[in-house]
Amino acid sequence: MACGGNSCYFGFGLFLLILGLVIDVIGVASPYWILAEVGGEKVYGGLWKICTSGSVATYSFSGCADFDEVPDWFKAVRGFGVLGILLLLIAVLTAFLRICLKDRACVLVLAIVLSFMAAVCNVISVSVFGEKYYDIVKDSSVFSFHFAFVFCILSIVISGIAGIFMIVEVAKRSSYTSMTGR
Repeated sequence: MACGGNSCYFGFGLFLLILGLVIDVIGVASPYWILAEVGGEKVYGGLWKICTSGSVATYSFSGCADFDEVPDWFKAVRGFGVLGILLLLIAVLTAFLRICLKDRACVLVLAIVLSFMAAVCNVISVSVFGEKYYDIVKDSSVFSFHFAFVFCILSIVISGIAGIFMIVEVAKRSSYTSMTGR
């Protein structure tokens, strides 16, 4: 019982949930899922915008535009990305609620389930985008995945590890209470 009446497994799991949420928000919101550099011009895009920047002689230019029309799979990628953020936010709030309600194991179990559900939503989002992104770009051979895409993958890993740490907390609590007879 080191972290405010909870074990450090819970504290580290809560820290990882918060970190995963921040990284996921940055990943989903940034226009840097894919990047291409062709002839001095950079083109990068995310779930919400596509941007270009470059220079011709002494004139430099940059600008972003929303997507005119998006296919259904792209709407699904956006939806699962936002759903992953919302589930991680609710998992963080539930974990904070667990600090107030120490005797309620169901609150911790809910945080665990929410963290894994967020990871599954982000897996769907990332895998569908990775499979289909060539539909929105003309020449997919010049594009590569960029940092926001990687951030979403990191969020999957971090929220999964946070869930595992909280599972260890539940297992530790249940074995402790069964030994003391409470």
